[in-house]
Amino acid sequence: MKRRENSFLSSLRGLDFILIAAVLLLTVYGLVCVSTATAYHNTNRNVIVQLFAAVLGITAMIVISLIDYDALLQKTWLIIFFAGLALLFLPLIQSIPQMIRGNFGSNRNWITLPLLNVDFQPSEIVKLTFIVSFGYLLGKLKDDTNNIKSVGMILLFAGSTIGFVLLEKDLGAAVVFVIIFISMWFAAKMSLWYLLGGAVLGGIAAPFLWSSLDNYQKMRILVGFDPYLDPSNYGYQVLQTIRAMQNGGVTGMGYGKGTLTHATLKSVFPARETDMILGVIGEEFGFIGIMIYVILISVVIFRVLRTAQSARHEYGGYICIGVAALLIFQTVENIGMCLGTLPVIGLTLPFMSYGGSSMVSLYMCIGVVMSVRTHRQKYYFERESI
Repeated sequence: MKRRENSFLSSLRGLDFILIAAVLLLTVYGLVCVSTATAYHNTNRNVIVQLFAAVLGITAMIVISLIDYDALLQKTWLIIFFAGLALLFLPLIQSIPQMIRGNFGSNRNWITLPLLNVDFQPSEIVKLTFIVSFGYLLGKLKDDTNNIKSVGMILLFAGSTIGFVLLEKDLGAAVVFVIIFISMWFAAKMSLWYLLGGAVLGGIAAPFLWSSLDNYQKMRILVGFDPYLDPSNYGYQVLQTIRAMQNGGVTGMGYGKGTLTHATLKSVFPARETDMILGVIGEEFGFIGIMIYVILISVVIFRVLRTAQSARHEYGGYICIGVAALLIFQTVENIGMCLGTLPVIGLTLPFMSYGGSSMVSLYMCIGVVMSVRTHRQKYYFERESI
């Protein structure tokens, strides 16, 4: 009993309190921004849902951080992987009636939880299941990630997940999975020849992939680089976000005082509480408010990468790299699309955008990172590989 208690206390002492503080500050900041962004609804439902998701996520983070990731994944990594695929399959099943009626064009990446009447996005949770199971696979392959057999396993593993996401017509999530996949494999000493070959094949396939996209997907990509191509329709969302940030200037207009943020019509500033929440931050808290977010998320990413360096197992490091890649890409892409310099592919701003699925998933990712940290000294004298 005493030994188990000492192990528990040791795990608590091993927590990264700087990382915890940074994500909690981001969460509070996000709740403030969601609160002002949804004031035009005249209801607190969004804030309550976001707060509930944050509490659920924090609880999951603490529990996961105290679990020995190594002991768990050795027995369940394949189960976790296939559970992720099953989650991705659920929205496809739910969308069968729509497809029977001939509606093939809309996204099929959400399911509605019947008892709670809450929308749930499985791909957010699958980001975590993919990262931990793919990291373990790379660890099992050790330094043999470039032979033909290993490459085949890696491509089948990643391709099955990305394929399901593409079937859901969720282009943004598919790109995130590709970035995570490349980052983790690169960390596991992927040959640059494979990277070059993938780039060449991607270039060859690009025209065919482009022709397979729906018109709205093409336009959202194009207006990401130049919103004035269609300023009254597809580019409107980006232009309003830019105008909101221009209104805020350096110091912002103040909490609750943003003119676009508090427009009573949703169409005046679309997606202000979700994908375009950076415009809310910029209008009400200014450039300083945006920089506060950038500094806090940079601290989170830096601490995740520090944990990757000290992981007991190589694959623990790969898992941390996957989480860091997720945070970096979603942050850069979201900021870029809000500024009109990157495609609009519907990605949330980590810890800020309204969305319970995203919030819970991000906290679970942080929990796994802290599990890697708290269990890094089980074997003191060497960094162990599988």
